[in-house]
Amino acid sequence: MKPCLIDEILEAVWIAHEEGRPDVTDLNVECKHDVGAFDLSSALSEMEALGLLKLVEGRVEFTTEGRAKARNIIRRHRLAQRLLMDVLDVSEGESEDLACRFEHFLSEEVTDKVAAFLGHPQVDPNGRPIPPGETVPEPADFVTPLITRLSRLKVGESGRVAFLTPSFHKRFDRLAAFGINPGAVVNLHQRKPAYVVRLGETELALDPEIADEIYVRPLN
Repeated sequence: MKPCLIDEILEAVWIAHEEGRPDVTDLNVECKHDVGAFDLSSALSEMEALGLLKLVEGRVEFTTEGRAKARNIIRRHRLAQRLLMDVLDVSEGESEDLACRFEHFLSEEVTDKVAAFLGHPQVDPNGRPIPPGETVPEPADFVTPLITRLSRLKVGESGRVAFLTPSFHKRFDRLAAFGINPGAVVNLHQRKPAYVVRLGETELALDPEIADEIYVRPLN
């Protein structure tokens, strides 16, 4: 039995329990990977033999080991989708497909770093809970992501530019000409009617769209 199919079934069982429908007949397993045809009933029996699931009166229940494994799969998937949609502006459909791939190979260390990067979000883009990691972050970490959009800084806050995601290459060149490059420190001086940032002795007015394309590491 291929590992990716095991992961997909564990994910389906987790979601079934979230939705309060853990019956075998309601289980919806969508394996997008090349595993070939499979019989769900046989697969569930095999996973029961592996000590991951228990079949109880037509319901699918987790063992301790199975729940821990499923929890990590769900955490990787939902964090990946937040990263893809919130930071990389990937569509919901494509992000779902990519997250299905990421969930199988992201290490625990990388997953924790993604969570910290995003500020330890507690729900995915669809509002479903993201299981926390083994290490509980400090309370402030839940509201202060390591990297955020310039537009999300408060007036008076500073940030070190981490990266840019300009929609047009010429815009990238323009920002670079003004000194807005990775590593530069900017201070948000004003939000309306335009974003005004201070860069050394220089003040720049930025449209909201451009302020959304500049990612900074908050310094305050």
